[in-house]
Amino acid sequence: MQQRRAISALALTAWSLALPMMGCYAYVPVAKSAAPALGESTLVLTSAGARAVQQRLGENVRSVDGPIVRVTADSIELTVTDVMTTTRERFPQNGVPLTIARADVEQVQTRTFSRKRTWTLVGIVAAVLTVALSASAAASSSGSGEGGGGIQP
Repeated sequence: MQQRRAISALALTAWSLALPMMGCYAYVPVAKSAAPALGESTLVLTSAGARAVQQRLGENVRSVDGPIVRVTADSIELTVTDVMTTTRERFPQNGVPLTIARADVEQVQTRTFSRKRTWTLVGIVAAVLTVALSASAAASSSGSGEGGGGIQP
């Protein structure tokens, strides 16, 4: 019985740690003519943009992730936290400051709150809690074999 409780507690702990990674956010494209908002974003680069950042970030860069810290009419400045290559490999970065010409950016995607992901997350949490509590209740209701069941004369 103790082992089942420990497994249930471990499962709930794992879910509580994993769920924030999934988050309730999605990245959505910003209109090309609009100025992107400051904050978490992904910049998809053109071929010229990939060549421009090659010296600092390496070859075959397709997109860079990180918070945008400044936007001008000609450039976007961000702190790079991740790089995605053309072969879909992701490489973490340690906050590399980078300024990219707007002409070298194919698309800007900003992180926004997603109701769909939030409700999916709520459903998953509810299902996991239901299963864990049901398993715990079933384990506690099954007797350990000790003690009598009725009144002894």
